Amino acid sequence: MSSGPEWERVEKPLLEHLSLLGWETLVWREQQEVDAVGRDSERDVLLEQRLGSALRRINLGPSGEPWLDGDRIKSAIAELRTVPGGTALLEANQRSTELLLGGFAVPGLDGGREQVVNYICWDDWSANDFLAVSQFRLATPGSRPNIRPDVTLFVNGIPLVVIEAKPPGTESGITDAIDQLRRYANQRGSESDEGAEQLFWTNQFTVATTGERAEAGTFSALPEHYLAWKDPYPNSREEVAASLGMLVEAVTQQEILTAGMLAPERLLDIVRHFTLFKATGSGRTIKLVCRYQQYRGVQKALHRLLAGATRAEDGHVDRRGGIIWHTQGSGKSLTMVFLIRAMRSDPELRKFKIVLVTDRTDLEIQLRDTASLAGETVKVAKSAAEVRELLSQPGPGVVMAMIQKYRDTNGGSGDGLGAEETFGVLNNSESILVMVDEAHRSQASTLHANLMAAVPNAARIGFTGTPIIMGKRKKTLEIFGDYIDRYTLAQSEADESTVPIFYEGRTTDAAVSGASKMDEVFFRWFRDLTEHQREILQKKYATTAQVLEAPELIAAKAKDILRHYISTVMPDGFKGMIVATSREACLRYYDALNTARDELVVELDQRGNELNGQSNDSRLLDLEESFLRPAAEQVVLIRALEFAPVISGDHNDPPHYAEWTDKQHQQARINSFKLPLGVGADGRSPLGLLIVKSMLLTGFDAPWAQALYLDRMIQEAELLQAVARVNRTAPKKSHGLVVDYFGVSSQLTKALAAYAGDDGEIDPDVEGALRPLTAEIEKLEPQRQRVRQLFVQRGVEPASTEDSLEACVWLLRDERLRAEFDVALRMLLSTFDTVLPRPEALPFVEDVNLFSEIQIRTRRRYRDTPDGDFDPLKYKEKVRRLIDEHITVLDLTQKIPPARITDPDFRIRLKGINADRAKASEMEHAVRHHIREHLDEDPAYYGKLSKRVDEILERLEDRWEQIAIEFEELIAEINAGRTDEDNTGLDPSTELPFHGLMADVMASSNPDAADLLIELTHNLVSDVSETIGTVGFWDNPTKQDELRKSVKRRLDRSKLFDFPDLDELAVELVDLARANQQRLA
Repeated sequence: MSSGPEWERVEKPLLEHLSLLGWETLVWREQQEVDAVGRDSERDVLLEQRLGSALRRINLGPSGEPWLDGDRIKSAIAELRTVPGGTALLEANQRSTELLLGGFAVPGLDGGREQVVNYICWDDWSANDFLAVSQFRLATPGSRPNIRPDVTLFVNGIPLVVIEAKPPGTESGITDAIDQLRRYANQRGSESDEGAEQLFWTNQFTVATTGERAEAGTFSALPEHYLAWKDPYPNSREEVAASLGMLVEAVTQQEILTAGMLAPERLLDIVRHFTLFKATGSGRTIKLVCRYQQYRGVQKALHRLLAGATRAEDGHVDRRGGIIWHTQGSGKSLTMVFLIRAMRSDPELRKFKIVLVTDRTDLEIQLRDTASLAGETVKVAKSAAEVRELLSQPGPGVVMAMIQKYRDTNGGSGDGLGAEETFGVLNNSESILVMVDEAHRSQASTLHANLMAAVPNAARIGFTGTPIIMGKRKKTLEIFGDYIDRYTLAQSEADESTVPIFYEGRTTDAAVSGASKMDEVFFRWFRDLTEHQREILQKKYATTAQVLEAPELIAAKAKDILRHYISTVMPDGFKGMIVATSREACLRYYDALNTARDELVVELDQRGNELNGQSNDSRLLDLEESFLRPAAEQVVLIRALEFAPVISGDHNDPPHYAEWTDKQHQQARINSFKLPLGVGADGRSPLGLLIVKSMLLTGFDAPWAQALYLDRMIQEAELLQAVARVNRTAPKKSHGLVVDYFGVSSQLTKALAAYAGDDGEIDPDVEGALRPLTAEIEKLEPQRQRVRQLFVQRGVEPASTEDSLEACVWLLRDERLRAEFDVALRMLLSTFDTVLPRPEALPFVEDVNLFSEIQIRTRRRYRDTPDGDFDPLKYKEKVRRLIDEHITVLDLTQKIPPARITDPDFRIRLKGINADRAKASEMEHAVRHHIREHLDEDPAYYGKLSKRVDEILERLEDRWEQIAIEFEELIAEINAGRTDEDNTGLDPSTELPFHGLMADVMASSNPDAADLLIELTHNLVSDVSETIGTVGFWDNPTKQDELRKSVKRRLDRSKLFDFPDLDELAVELVDLARANQQRLA
């Protein structure tokens, strides 16, 4: 069992809260045998005794009595326990989840037809068994140490949730917990297995917590996809606080998540209706669990559907529907799927025919899987005739009415329904729900009205990711009803469900309109031409449309876009989209980008040696050189960069459009664009820029897209939808970027004004949708001062001198201050990366390097990273490159001592530290790091060493020179190796570790106990060495269990130990053998 702040402030309060919610809780030390939780050995994941009892109890026959016999129960358990060899974890989990949701068919009584055995009683949550186990020990294959998740939640003996806790107060606590969960599930990409995948065969989600912070995800999720659960709906924060006897402001994320996700009835609801498997753009399948706003929105919608008045009951309109406004990128489409799943489990709502009106073809897959759980088939209607047929049919079902995508041309045909379709009355049933995706769209409003008229008594729910314009809000509310749930842009960004979007103008004026404005545009892009040459061009392209399609202007902009992309977006591995004024402009951009890339590659090849020999300090370079030098380092990727137009087709298109309008080719390019940026590597693609007119500006999810380059008029809802293409989260993605080449800033003002109420106030739902990049630049100085003041307020002026650097590192020995420093520096570096490579960032380079050096020195001193070293994963590429250059210039890898006391030149490196306090501090933490690394190999010996470190520091207080001398002696003693200081005659490397562990537990008063313990140690180690030396021992959990039982019997016969200590001591001795297997072999 854990102790210290992790146990007292995180695990213990969690278990107490779970107990209040109805969970039985069990702490490991309360278990005298492994079967205390209902299993036979530590290799068992299922608690089969509990599962068997639950199966018999919840599966009742027609008479209401249990009917399952032992054989059928064994068969059902075996089906859940067994996964075909070679099955990947995700596939195993998908298969197990299907069993949990759908049950397992077994032969009926007396040869009757098959009956489904349910593993969980979904209709009455209280009929199930809920057990929370602290420190659930699980044997792992091979010689790896056993794993002990901090809290594992079992329902009917089936592990559904794994929780990992870390101490509060550290910045990396959540990340560390997630990393440990990924290790348990073998999801870190290690060449060899690290954990116990079988624990996750039935897992539905995982939780990382530090008490004050708590985030949920799934075993397949990356750290950035774990999110806090911020609403305990249907409870309130006040109700949660009252149940725990605390003030509302004291309620932590852990308490909110526990109440919102882990209350027994809530957990079963989430498992049944709010988890699913989804294919990503890269072709990988992942498991998802809902976000809190999705769960809340669905629950509110269910309540309104059940409690609202029908049209007949109201006398005027149907009151069972409304609008769910969840901002783009927050999972609105999945909310629709979750709602349909939940409806199919409700006795009243499962009889509804559900009509989903959308243009999202990808929803069909999710809906098909959802329908299959209820024994239904999704039927897709792409024509008026199909709609009439499907809506006219009585009874339940799921119908997708596909709307034509917003077209790039005024004409042309495509799949889906047009806005002009009319149907007449097709079905008067009240058991119909019409769900409309993007309910605000004006181009589809006529079709919506016609569909509503076809089913006049239906309930109606409109989903939108874009706030409804004030002028159209009244009409939309009349169609659908009041808001059911709102999840605003600000909430989404605060939750880190989406990233903020910044706006950068690249034009000299707001828009291309009027003669004077066109003069400025031509001057901006053709300043190198003479005035006469510019006049000729301006006469050639007399209209705005012609200007925007002009090859010369597109070529100039394409060169600028490419350079902006290479310097700002590409270094961190992200991609971009260009929005052009027409389909022809898209194709011209494609040609111009290829030309600009080829010309740049030629220049980089010609000047490669010269550029690589230039100064590392960007402050000494002019703007052109500061672009070319880092570009030269990426020339391989630049040479491979690809671009692709994605445009709609028309019957009268010229032949050269065909390559870019073919649907199969388009889909291949879209799939390629969704992959991470790269060349020559599996799962990566060099397609860096997509070029579109209107396609892909709505409903397109590409997390790797960071920049949107706008070069056409775009207004109101379309503008807000378009910019949301770059707000999806991705690793190291802190923001999206809109780069304006047309001048939409005035349109942005108009767009926001369209959301203003009668009082002129902008709707808070859209306020801050786009933020000027200048706002980020303005953050740099306050953020720099925040970092600096952490030291100044404590009497230290941060500077690049050795004395100042050491003083800063010494201050950061306090873990809470170190965490505060890490947070403040991370915020500064994130903003700095956003502003780079713009000149406004240059005044901050010196301090960024200084603060980063302090962090690197601190991490090495206090071993905050696994190797006590600089962790490049903490930084994005542009910042990392800058810091790398600084480290190289100052030769910090040589100046800062290595992490390990066993390095041959450790003492030589220490001589480079002049200050006694710094030298003593370095040795102290080097020794502590060594102790942590080797504690499992000899707990008694290294535990004593740890006490000696504390004793030296306490006895000598601030006498740093003497402390350094004693630490030097201690290090020499450690490096010399353990000796038999008590003259036991035991081998120091193989036998003394076992002797020390048993001596600490020995309770005998026998005067010969010391000699008996030596004899016991010798015989025990001899037998254990022989046993674990057999081939495949550590891959055989049964053999390991037999060894533990054998060790326990030997300990019992010795009469040297109290009986209650035997189980834990036997386990620890076998773990010790595992840690020392190479020495014992």
